[in-house]
Amino acid sequence: MLLTGTVLIGIALARSAHAAEPAALRAGMEEASGWKVVETKTLAGVGEVVVQHKVVLGEDCLAGETVAALDPDVLLTAATDVENQPKWSSWKVPEAKRLTAGATSFDYFQLLDNPSPVSDRYWFVHARTSTEGGVRIFRWDQVDAEAQYPAALADLTSRYPGAVSTRTNLGDWTFSPETGGTRIRYRICTDAGGNIPRWVGEIAARSTLPGNIGDLVKEVRRRTGL
Repeated sequence: MLLTGTVLIGIALARSAHAAEPAALRAGMEEASGWKVVETKTLAGVGEVVVQHKVVLGEDCLAGETVAALDPDVLLTAATDVENQPKWSSWKVPEAKRLTAGATSFDYFQLLDNPSPVSDRYWFVHARTSTEGGVRIFRWDQVDAEAQYPAALADLTSRYPGAVSTRTNLGDWTFSPETGGTRIRYRICTDAGGNIPRWVGEIAARSTLPGNIGDLVKEVRRRTGL
């Protein structure tokens, strides 16, 4: 669901009866096999975004890719600028805050304002960045806010009493330099929680994820004057 960190899928995907273990879910997401193309969408000012889907341990995961003539380090900087994403994201995000101050490893939360009658959603995650073989990577995994950040959680839910925590939220951005630009990939396994039917996942696959990638590309072009 990241707008996250980057940039968010604000619509739920399907749920299994029990949430998958985060480590196993991430391993399944990162396994190259099993991904299937479900949509190719052309966005103005961005180009083609190819969307893929994969079910991992009963959870729906999505991936989107495009190539842009942009610097991978600037892309990484924008993706990790979680507190300022509400200014340029196409989603309404009234709350976004870093909870720790590390440069390459930090925690943060974001809140998504959904249109009625869908409840608002929030997520508390641990994020980390790395460079692996020249590829810049930004990963995040959901944390137990009640255990780790009870004061921040209590403050948030007191001001947004109808908000619901995402049940599952992990993913990554990767920025891989190649001839003529950078291959941008956004992957996420998310479940918004609450009583939302499976068909909503199709909306997310075909609409939400390409927009998240488009938001990031357009913001980096704004920052660099391209």
